[in-house]
Amino acid sequence: MARSSLTRVLSPTERRELDPHLSPLAWAAGDPLVFAGDVPGGVHLLMSGRVRVTRDTAEGHEITVDIAGPGDVIGPLDTTPRTAVDSAWAMETTCSLFLRAESLAEIVSRFPALALSLLRLQEERLAQAREREVARTTGTVEQRVAAALLALAEKFGRDRPDGSVLLEVRLRRDDIAGLASTTVESASRAMARMKREGWIDSGREWVSLIDAPALSALQQPAEPGR
Repeated sequence: MARSSLTRVLSPTERRELDPHLSPLAWAAGDPLVFAGDVPGGVHLLMSGRVRVTRDTAEGHEITVDIAGPGDVIGPLDTTPRTAVDSAWAMETTCSLFLRAESLAEIVSRFPALALSLLRLQEERLAQAREREVARTTGTVEQRVAAALLALAEKFGRDRPDGSVLLEVRLRRDDIAGLASTTVESASRAMARMKREGWIDSGREWVSLIDAPALSALQQPAEPGR
């Protein structure tokens, strides 16, 4: 619980009080944690593994909207059971602690720090949704792909002796396309250019950032006259 973005604010004593409300669960690669449209009845506090969060588009396509790892929270962030908007799939052996919405309602009234943490996470989800929409309408494909890779590096990056940063998560091209709100073809072209420029290296389901500052520079607005 000390790693979870929801419960890390609690003291060791408070975590022990919370422990009876939690149920340990595990999944193998490919198993669903949550289906969109279902009412999971609570949230999953991820303890280990990687989880692909997906959403169905109006056209019936499934896109990746997030990759979650230890410390992340999966499911509707509410103190009453809500319908899940997104599905979540284990990318590898994954373990979580399940916290029922009713239990969350009870403990937020007892632990003010947890109530603030819940509010913060709700605000972060709204902000991320707004940022995705703004980026989709104003940013270039390369900017969006670079932003997605940098965000993944913050969460899953491992520094290597040669100065590069390996993303320790299995990434399909359609994962990157979904995170960047673009098509697989456009994401592949953007990554091919980044690879030619020497900013990244990649292979089957892996990506390494060689020049993160160059990717960050793509996020900066162009100077007037350029």
